[in-house]
Amino acid sequence: MNAVYEARLLTYMKLLKCPKGILINFNCANIFNEGQKTFVNEYFSKLK
Repeated sequence: MNAVYEARLLTYMKLLKCPKGILINFNCANIFNEGQKTFVNEYFSKLK
C-alpha cells in the first residue's frame, strides 16, 4: 500500500469526522493477514 492512500484516508476521516477507517488491498494472497490496514483518529477517543 502506498503512503498516498493512507494520507487520503486520514484526510477523509478528519473531514467527515469518522472515528475509524480501513484500507483494503485486494491484490494479495490473504486479505485478513496482509491486505488490510485499520486507522483510528482522535474522534474515536471522544466516543466514550
